[in-house]
Amino acid sequence: MLCFAGGLQLAIDSEEDLRVVGTAADGLEALECWEQLQPDIILMDVQMPKMDGIACIKEIRKRDDRVKIVILTTFNEEEYIFEGLASGANGYLLKSLDIDKLIRTIRDAANDAFVLPAEVAAKVARYAVNNSQSARQQQMMDRFMTHDTLFTHKERQMISLLMLKLSNKEIAAKLSLTEGTVKNKLTVIYDKLNANSRYDAARLLNEYIHGFDSGN
Repeated sequence: MLCFAGGLQLAIDSEEDLRVVGTAADGLEALECWEQLQPDIILMDVQMPKMDGIACIKEIRKRDDRVKIVILTTFNEEEYIFEGLASGANGYLLKSLDIDKLIRTIRDAANDAFVLPAEVAAKVARYAVNNSQSARQQQMMDRFMTHDTLFTHKERQMISLLMLKLSNKEIAAKLSLTEGTVKNKLTVIYDKLNANSRYDAARLLNEYIHGFDSGN
């Protein structure tokens, strides 16, 4: 038995072992559909009126970890995929998927498989790697801010903003300083690094901050 938001009912109902028991036009209807019909599988879109699919999945998962929920959508951005899977979905499919493959995938999900086509799996891997790298960079910056002895506290604050590629004007606004003060302090930072330019300073700072990697 399946319950889902959207079309495909005719194709699915033509299969001997599959039957659509309900459809929903929005997230709240999808929630009601699940409560009333208790389907084995739910095909859920990401963007729907009244309640989006991810919020709906989270609500269902609070009360039911048995039902298989597979996201079926046109949205293939990494953020949607990652958030959808994190909400408790058993898979993430794109509506561009061939109908025969979709039906096979529904059967796979019914048999406890975690379903991700290659295109989506690649995006999940890339998103995870990028977030892992960002977390590591933040960890190094945190260690630099607390353990560095070469720069003053104010200089370290400026460096953290410099590494975010902020302009002198933006740094001044963040630290409540004048642009002239920022320029003077950056000159001191450049001197400590023996840097000849802003670009050179950023390169040297990147190498220096990597020295605070706790994994080394």
